[in-house]
Amino acid sequence: MAYNVIAESARPLNFDDIHRNCFTSDMSVELFPMPQLGIDGGDAVGICVPFKNANEKTWLELKRILKLLKSTFQCDVYDLYSGEKLGMFNIGSFRKSLLTK
Repeated sequence: MAYNVIAESARPLNFDDIHRNCFTSDMSVELFPMPQLGIDGGDAVGICVPFKNANEKTWLELKRILKLLKSTFQCDVYDLYSGEKLGMFNIGSFRKSLLTK
């Protein structure tokens, strides 16, 4: 099982830039491109956190990636478990939910 997040945009995303900015050799999360599956036919990025990797190290890595996707790539980010759009007011509950899986 896994915890899943989607980052979506109403415009095309440069998946090579996203990979360059987000990828590390020891990543605990998986990222995958979702062309034309974002808002109004824009692009999206799927993010998968296997439950076995749900720990504090993974949370810090995921937080960095989500911040990049939101600020640099102007994506809206949704927790697919709860259906909530993630933002600064509910990121703490998202973290708690992730770490208790």
